[in-house]
This record gives sequence, structure tokens and C-alpha cells, in this order.
Amino acid sequence: MQYFDPSAFVSPDKETQKLCDFILALALIYNDFCDLLFIYDLHLKNPPAHDSPKVSTERGHYIGMQLHIMRLIYSLFRETLYLIKGRKEIVDSTAFQEIYRSLSKEDKACWSALVTAANETAGEATEFNIFLETIRSKVTFHYVDISHISNGYRRHFYGEDGQKRQDAFISRGMSMSEERFYFADAAIENSMKTWREGREEEFRKQTKEYSQNIGAAIRAIVNNFIQNVRNVAWVDYT
Repeated sequence: MQYFDPSAFVSPDKETQKLCDFILALALIYNDFCDLLFIYDLHLKNPPAHDSPKVSTERGHYIGMQLHIMRLIYSLFRETLYLIKGRKEIVDSTAFQEIYRSLSKEDKACWSALVTAANETAGEATEFNIFLETIRSKVTFHYVDISHISNGYRRHFYGEDGQKRQDAFISRGMSMSEERFYFADAAIENSMKTWREGREEEFRKQTKEYSQNIGAAIRAIVNNFIQNVRNVAWVDYT
């Protein structure tokens, strides 16, 4: 564990303070991403028992939670791009470009990939970035178009002929720890499956690349800002 003078993120100069605020926001995104990856890894390491029934509250909750974590990760990818695009004047500033020039070749490539994705026009957007926008805006944070949820529900429970394919499940209880609407998880699972259909390998590749780009670029930028731009040293905590 190390510490540094907190004045690194405080400046009387307005333009410098804007840069401080932007770097601080990137640092928070990095932490949020670390948390989600940790939770996802922990989740995968604790699956339902092999001998548990195929239909059970334990298995249903596990699948629903996994879908939720993935939606949060995808949404964080998109929010990162929104932050970068919304602070274009800072990203293009001389002060930030000095930070960029000091990065390694690999870290520069990671950051440039994020900036390129953030500044895509509607006509340039990749299928994966359209997918991220849909996840973030329609089925995770804002729920602005609930038809995506209802369409997923219909596809999951009914065939093209309108005939019921399976029953909808629920665990009844008097608290949020006891009751869960598994049918809602099934709806979003179907929607996500439909959006990825035929593009699974490409989406897996893009997910890995986003993870690497956010982790490497932001870590390098924050460290460089504190040490080299603000000239603040780390001190070992004892």
C-alpha cells in the first residue's frame, strides 16, 4: 500500500482542474471495472452444485446474477466511451496529449482504440458498439425501450407458431432474498442471445479487447498524471 498528496487532484487553475476531474473520473471507472471483473470471477468460481436439480432456485438465481453482471460490464464499456466523447476538449488538450505521448506504444494503442470507438458516428458504429448501446440504454440502466424485454420473453416462452414452449418460473417469498422472477431473467437472456447470434466469436473478441484497453490505458494515464504531470511521489505506507 502506498499514498500520495491529495493535492494532485486539486488546482486553482480552471483548465488544470478540468483535467484533474477527468483523470479522477477515469480512475473511478477503472475501479468499477475491477470490481465487476472480481465479482464475475468470484461468481464463476462458485457455481451451483453438480448434483443440484436442473430447475432450482439456486441455479435460477446463479444464471440471473451472471446475466446481470455481464449487462453491467457491457454498460460500463459504453459509459466509458460516453465520458471520453463528452470530454473531447480535454482529450484533445495540450496537457492531456502530453500524457498520451509519454505512454508506451501498447498503452497508446489501447487509448486510441477507445477514443476511436467513442467518436464513431451512427453510420460508423460497429455491431458490437450498437450492442453495447442497446444493453446500456434499453435493458440495464435506462429501460427506454422495454419492447426488447417483451420480445425476448415471447421468443423464450413461445414458438413461431405461438404455441407455449415451457412454463415461467418464480420463487415466492416475503423478501428480496427469497423471491425472484426467473421469467424476467429468461426474457433478457433470450434478448442477449438474439443480439449475439451469429456474432458470438466477434463479440467475445471485442469484449476481451475492451477489457484490455480500459485496464491498460486508464492505469497508465492515471499513474502518469499523478507522478509526471502533477509531480507527486508515491510513499510507502508503514
